Amino acid sequence: MDNAILQAGQVYINLNNSRVATYKAEKTITMNRILTIALSLSGLFFMTTSCKKTEPCEAVITVVNEQGQPVVGARVVLRQDSVVNPQTGIRADIFDEEFTTSSGEAFFEFKWEAVLNVEAESDTLNARDYIRLEQSETVRKTVTVR
Repeated sequence: MDNAILQAGQVYINLNNSRVATYKAEKTITMNRILTIALSLSGLFFMTTSCKKTEPCEAVITVVNEQGQPVVGARVVLRQDSVVNPQTGIRADIFDEEFTTSSGEAFFEFKWEAVLNVEAESDTLNARDYIRLEQSETVRKTVTVR
């Protein structure tokens, strides 16, 4: 008799015609399939959750007068006070300027989160405030010029 015989999904290992061990090949194959599927699913989970692409930060500044009416053509500046990275020594100067539309809104887009100063001017009226940009979010702020 051979040392290993495959018969009806079972493997018999024989040494000198005595059965030493019986393994169920079907159970081994089933366990291998379950393990393969579990590893595939866990790999897919980590690939889809860890490589999430981020959208830019958006800011919408609405400029109104003391009566709450939108101010058209107001100059709106978003800027960050000069920040120097202590490790690299690189200076980050953020500055962007837009003018308000007929609805009194000025639209901005930035790549990174930041806390920025808001300055709005229209004729002799002005306003100052700040805004905190959040990644992949549109943040709205209303300022009143006086």
